[in-house]
Amino acid sequence: MRALTKILSATAVALSLAAVAAPSQAAVFAQFSPDTNANMYRWVNNGANNSGTGGSFYTTSTATATTPGSVAVHFSFLDPALTDLQFVPVRFTMNATVASGNAATFTAGPNTWTQTNLNGGFSFIYTGADHTYGSITVHTGDNLLSGTFNDAWIQGNGGTGSTNLSVGNGGVFTSLTSDFEDFNHLIPGSEEFALNLLGVTPAFSANAGKALKTFRANGGGNFSFEAGVPEPATWAMMLVGFGGMGAVLRNRRRQGAAFA
Repeated sequence: MRALTKILSATAVALSLAAVAAPSQAAVFAQFSPDTNANMYRWVNNGANNSGTGGSFYTTSTATATTPGSVAVHFSFLDPALTDLQFVPVRFTMNATVASGNAATFTAGPNTWTQTNLNGGFSFIYTGADHTYGSITVHTGDNLLSGTFNDAWIQGNGGTGSTNLSVGNGGVFTSLTSDFEDFNHLIPGSEEFALNLLGVTPAFSANAGKALKTFRANGGGNFSFEAGVPEPATWAMMLVGFGGMGAVLRNRRRQGAAFA
């Protein structure tokens, strides 16, 4: 684990506000966005003609690839101590499976399809040249974030949905690692993620008593956890920062080009 130089101003603010801040609060600490609108996710039903009761969910290197691969995205930390690492180029890999015996369910009203019991792992590996961003030096091949998980969900309606690991739905990370984030300030078991599934093709559906039908999709996502003391002010800043990330993302390509 590399030693990181903390941003002094953020540390000073954290110390000054610690006495009045809440003991813990949920915070998004990292997010990513794809470099293109091409399909990057693939769900594959494990039976012929979508007759299976399980399947695989993974990233693909191209919009037509039929095997797992990595995809180019830009990744950002929202932890104020790591904000120098924003919109950095990485290869994102996701590979997960649902065992046979897990049929999708349909909920009338919202008309959503849900596929549970998704287990697997992911990684974000830096692909740029060795470079110093502010106070942080990143080397080609560094692990910005990786992990393994159990009991994530795929859920959606029509051509829009998400892949989520939610504590409220019973999901859990079995590991979470990074060359830059030590996670000492998280509350164990509070880690979650949400991946957007956009342009789902074909639209979400399933045969009766079977798993979701095979589809492709595109989209970014974010990672969060509940942070406790001793850095409550730091995480409060992150919550405010994430609220403004929509405007930042509109400038992603311009900023990403400067970092590439």
